[in-house]
Amino acid sequence: MTVTTKPLHALTTADLMRRDVVAIPQEMSLRAAAQLLYQHQIGGAPVVDADGRCVGVLCATDFVHWAEEGAQGVDDVRLPGCPYQVKGRMLTGEDAVICTLAEGSCPLQEMRPSMGGRHIAVCFRGSGKLPEWLHANTSVTVSAVGRYMTRDVVTAGPQTPLPELARMMIDGHIHRVIVVDGQRRPIGIVSSTDILAALASSDRPPLK
Repeated sequence: MTVTTKPLHALTTADLMRRDVVAIPQEMSLRAAAQLLYQHQIGGAPVVDADGRCVGVLCATDFVHWAEEGAQGVDDVRLPGCPYQVKGRMLTGEDAVICTLAEGSCPLQEMRPSMGGRHIAVCFRGSGKLPEWLHANTSVTVSAVGRYMTRDVVTAGPQTPLPELARMMIDGHIHRVIVVDGQRRPIGIVSSTDILAALASSDRPPLK
C-alpha cells in the first residue's frame, strides 16, 4: 500500500494496491505454479493469457479442487521450443533471448538492465529451450493452470473507490481483488489486509 495523506473515504485502488504483481500463464503446469506461489510467499495470483490479459485467478482453494479430483497429471509432455522467446540485444551489445512474459511469470527469467533505467526479462536457458511448464500443444491440458483456475475473477480499475472495493469483497466472499488496466492486464492487487492497513493508519496525523 502506498503511503498517502488522503482521507479514508477518498482512497481508491491506486492508493491501496500492491504493484509487484506475480502473474501466472494459463498454460503453466500446476507444479510450476505452486513453486512460483511458494517462491513469492503468496496465496494466490492472477492468471493471464498469451496477451497478458487476466482470465482467472489461481489460489489455494483451486489446488484443493485438484486434489479432490485425484491429484493426477502434474507434469506433461514438453514443447520443442518456447513460443514466448524473441531475439534481442542488451545494452552491452550482446545478443540475448528476451522473454515476453510478465516479470515473475517464468522461473527461467533473469532481469537485466535496459534503456531508461528499466529492466528486461531474459531467458537464461537460451533460445529454443523449453520451460518446464509449457506443453506439447496450445490447448489447455489436464494439468495446466487454466484447467483448475477460478474463471469468475473479480477485477477493478485503478480509480475504484474504497467503499466499492470493500463491497466487491463482501459480495464475492473473497479476500483479494485484481486491479487491471483498460486491456484487462493485471497492474496491482488489493487484499483485505491492505484495506485494514488503510483503516488502521487513518487516524494518524498527516505527514509533513
